[in-house]
Amino acid sequence: MNPLIASMIRASGRSWWQARYANGKTVSEWDTLISKSLLPVGLGRSSRWEEVTKKDMVGLRLLCPNGMAGEIEAPEGFKFFQLKVGYCDVKAGPNRSVGKHIIGVVTDAEGNCLCRAWDYKTQKLLQFNDNIYAFKFEGLGRLSLEVQGLRL
Repeated sequence: MNPLIASMIRASGRSWWQARYANGKTVSEWDTLISKSLLPVGLGRSSRWEEVTKKDMVGLRLLCPNGMAGEIEAPEGFKFFQLKVGYCDVKAGPNRSVGKHIIGVVTDAEGNCLCRAWDYKTQKLLQFNDNIYAFKFEGLGRLSLEVQGLRL
C-alpha cells in the first residue's frame, strides 16, 4: 500500500473498506464519499456502498487505523457486504458513533458468511462466521440483501 495512504488511514482513526475487481481495478471507500475528498482523511460524511458495482468484485479489504488489514475473497461478485454498527449515546448528545465496521462474504446458498470487523473500542481486527439471514454478531438479525447488493 502507498505509505502516504497508510499514514492517512492511521491519522483518520477509522477503518475503511476497499473493493478489488477481477480486472485489477480497486475502489476505496474514500472514492465514494459524498464529500468526495478522494483521500482517507477525517470521518467523511457518508460513503455509498449501495452504489458500488458488485459485478466482478473478487475481494474486499478492511483497512484499519492500526496498520492491519483483513481481506476476504470470492470467485464471483454479488457475495460481499459491508456495514457499520453504530450507536447513539443519549448522555453525550445527539451525536452518533461507530462501534464496529464489518465486511463479509457469503460462502454458501444457506447464507453462511465469513466476516472481518474492526472494533473501535478494543482497537482489534476480529474474524468470525455468521449468517446473513440471522446475523448474531451484535444482535443485528437479518441483513437486507437489497441494500447490500447481495444475490444468492
